[in-house]
Amino acid sequence: MRRSTVLLAASSLLLAACGGSPKSAEAPPNADGLASAGGAAYAPPQPTPQAYPGAPPADEAVRGPAPVAVAGTPVLPTAAATGVAPSAVATASPSEAFRPAPSGVRAGEWDDNANYRDFLGYIKNSSQLGIEAIDVSTRRFVIVKDKDGNGVPNCRITVSDSTQKSASLTTAASGRAVLFPGMMGLGTQLTAKTSCQGQSVVTKSFDTSAGGDGLVELNLNVARADVSKPTVDVVFILDTTGSMSEEIEGVKTTLKTVLANLDQNVKIRVGLVEYKDREDSFVTKTYALTNDVKSLSASIAGISAQGGGDTPEDVQSGLSVAINQMLWNDKAVARLAFLIADAPPHLDYQDGTPYSTSSKKAIEKGIKVFTVAASGMDNFGQAVFRQIAQVTGGTNMFVLRGGAGSQSTGGGDPTSSCGATHQNYSSGKLDQLIVGKINLELTSLKADPTRIPGLNKDENAKACADRVLIVAK
Repeated sequence: MRRSTVLLAASSLLLAACGGSPKSAEAPPNADGLASAGGAAYAPPQPTPQAYPGAPPADEAVRGPAPVAVAGTPVLPTAAATGVAPSAVATASPSEAFRPAPSGVRAGEWDDNANYRDFLGYIKNSSQLGIEAIDVSTRRFVIVKDKDGNGVPNCRITVSDSTQKSASLTTAASGRAVLFPGMMGLGTQLTAKTSCQGQSVVTKSFDTSAGGDGLVELNLNVARADVSKPTVDVVFILDTTGSMSEEIEGVKTTLKTVLANLDQNVKIRVGLVEYKDREDSFVTKTYALTNDVKSLSASIAGISAQGGGDTPEDVQSGLSVAINQMLWNDKAVARLAFLIADAPPHLDYQDGTPYSTSSKKAIEKGIKVFTVAASGMDNFGQAVFRQIAQVTGGTNMFVLRGGAGSQSTGGGDPTSSCGATHQNYSSGKLDQLIVGKINLELTSLKADPTRIPGLNKDENAKACADRVLIVAK
């Protein structure tokens, strides 16, 4: 069985994202907000895969690129937030000295779109683990801009090929959607079209036969709708098997204080999907998205950590239910899901919905899935979680410190790098990282939609002054 403390930190999300200020989130010296950029910081030790159906041999460890360094305590964005990049991003050489983290949950992050080429190599090496074969070898960012050059969020785009096969995408708060033609089964001669904001259809044809990376712009001749009071939907997808009791109690306690701390300019709805495994009393249970936090708190009061026999759980059912059955707001500027687990998925259930299918539906609906791999997650589970996050435009977070025993270990970031100084493990407490995802989405409403971390060159391959950094303030 597994042991983690991931949601005790994640529970601070609701309080902080809605205007509160978690006491545990202390910014290191010289931190400049939450970075959405690449950087080599620390590659955590990989635990030995568990023995379960489809698991790889114990010696087939796969090591990915170094995670993104994230620093600082993000706050809700203001009208002054812009997309101007600071001159430095937290990064470091693996040879630099490491500072051990103090007690408590600490987390790092992989942004596999900011370091796309690194990810392609990692996922190729991970194919031996038995993960799904998802073709992400060609990538295009499709951007919808209004007449003033602002990104247009929540805009439906249809991309079709020369055989009229098509795929649907929805832009995020930045006005961007990420397209992987191979994953969608499309050819190379493509046409993107949209008619959002009440405008007649705008189209753009493009060729992806050269593969690689690029962007496609769809320019509207009207102004985007008002985004001064944005609506954001947040859904937690939570493993509630026997090892998760502390995390569940943390969520219950935090929800009781959220209502009094809601920010009046950001309308946040929160929901939850709990999942277990096939042999348990139920596989999934939903708690509807609501802005009535008091009601949600009462609804989840009976959740308890029970069940879970073999190591993997039915992650795929939890993901599918969250994407397809939760009533997401079709007017929201951002839709975020946080998949939090310490065990890999069962891929041996013949009637299960493949995680690639759920990921495609998330792309269609404009739902970014951020995955959180708690202590004890093996290489197979980590690779699956990184695939899900990468294709939906999210990131993958992982816990390095906590109460999970011998597998919950890891060093802190170097004390200095790229011109910045970092103390007390600058990759951030998990609550800072999760809160930062919401704030970064809101900040991106005011950022230049064409400034994209990892476009044409990985961020961790750039000089410090050249890195793209969008800061949540």
